Amino acid sequence: MLHVGLTGGIGSGKSTVARLFGEFGAVLLDADQLVRDLLGPGGEAAAAVGAAFGPAVLAADGSVDRKALAALVFSDEPARRRLEAILHPRILARRREILDEIRGRRGEQTVVVTEAALIFEAGTRGEFDEVVLVTAPEALRRERLEAAGWDPEEVRRRMEAQWPDSRKAPLADHVVDNGGDQAATRARAERLWRLFQEKLHAAR
Repeated sequence: MLHVGLTGGIGSGKSTVARLFGEFGAVLLDADQLVRDLLGPGGEAAAAVGAAFGPAVLAADGSVDRKALAALVFSDEPARRRLEAILHPRILARRREILDEIRGRRGEQTVVVTEAALIFEAGTRGEFDEVVLVTAPEALRRERLEAAGWDPEEVRRRMEAQWPDSRKAPLADHVVDNGGDQAATRARAERLWRLFQEKLHAAR
């Protein structure tokens, strides 16, 4: 099995590239969905986050109000690190469980693509066989996010909480420029998909 990490700054278009890999035949995992599950009603991390940050971040059903939580942590680095210490080990454990399930169900000739914003920041590069970084100019990323309804100040805070592409690119195995037209992005993703298939076959 080939486990590919797909990362990139907010607004870079990770989900667009993930969908392309899904079309080509990859099994997709979304780290953000794992977080939603962990912080949802009865979620494994919800109580721990409430204990760490107070009842103001909890909704009536016991889930974490992610907007309230974001307002606390993205402007406070120690708070963000406290949250990451709660979430990252749980995300890692759950992802490993899911990968084992996929291996048992689909076999070794499977490409799994995990979309995750903080692969390098979280120190989880070693969990992946290959890492793909999706990039786009910062101005375009801001434009995309604001067009989608994001508050400009929230965009700024999120961007500041992530490493810049210039720091991540040397650590990635592959870089997909998603700052142009979608046909070009698709062509780059297709080339990578062929490479991943070659790696799978070579490992037989």
